[in-house]
Amino acid sequence: MTLPALPDHPLRYELNNELHARPFPELKAPCRAAYIVIKMPEKAVERDRAKDRAHLLALLDRHGAPHPAPDADHYSGKVGRNFLKWEMHTEFMSYTIFADSVADIPFNGTVFSIFPKDWLAEAPGSILTSAIVRIEQVADEDEMQEVIERSFSRWFVPENLTVSRVADDEAVVAGDFRIDENGHNRFAILTRPGISPRRLGRVVQRLLEVETYKTASMLTLPIARRVSRKVFEMDRELTEIVQQMAEDGEGDQPESPPPSAGNVGEDRVPLFLHRLPFRRGRGLLRDCCPAHSGDARGPCEGQAVVQRIHDAPL
Repeated sequence: MTLPALPDHPLRYELNNELHARPFPELKAPCRAAYIVIKMPEKAVERDRAKDRAHLLALLDRHGAPHPAPDADHYSGKVGRNFLKWEMHTEFMSYTIFADSVADIPFNGTVFSIFPKDWLAEAPGSILTSAIVRIEQVADEDEMQEVIERSFSRWFVPENLTVSRVADDEAVVAGDFRIDENGHNRFAILTRPGISPRRLGRVVQRLLEVETYKTASMLTLPIARRVSRKVFEMDRELTEIVQQMAEDGEGDQPESPPPSAGNVGEDRVPLFLHRLPFRRGRGLLRDCCPAHSGDARGPCEGQAVVQRIHDAPL
């Protein structure tokens, strides 16, 4: 049954093709990957993306590799004897180099020699994260357990080691999420012989995505710490104001407004409102000064403060 003669949405094919625009790499163990994410420290969303593309082209030109389309935001292709995957995201860009075989000395960082130092120094941004992935194949479960017990304690910091079985037990992923002496995070993947190249590629890609967005999410931690201290100070100050209002309300007429009432600025109101539900706010308006409850005309100073807090827009 064919669809009726209706026009397609202008973006239908473009959006559908985007789902398939960034294929997963096809990998076969043993192999290794070098991964680096570059981000502008400030205003990354507003950065000049032409500089990201120019940086990629400079690397491709060194190896005589073909260029992507002028407006491309991803690239995959052979660079020398290795395979390069480049992606440009909203706030950062990433490079991944996949190389055959593994280093004799695990995680010695030689795989990063694929990225020339002078080229890397000209990157438009700074390193958000970098990682080395070591991918080995084991014959069976006994050999997998042997590698885990013999090697993981030497490759990783034991107290931070995380190990997980993935892909229906066809692979084991391990990492300690620490930066080693060469400045990289380490990950190891042990695979069974039956895992397909595409499935192994998806495992590696997802692992690197976890590392990227784990690191990116931590960028808000310093801000959260500063805000939490400010919120604590505001909460204490507002508690003192409410207590003062309640004390002033015990008499027929408060002698003076709360001493800190004038310090409740507009920048503090929205945060306070999140801690002051609607009914509680109305209760404070009614109860802060019993002399003005019922049919009394005009609010007292304490009521005016709470009313201003309550009515301020978020």
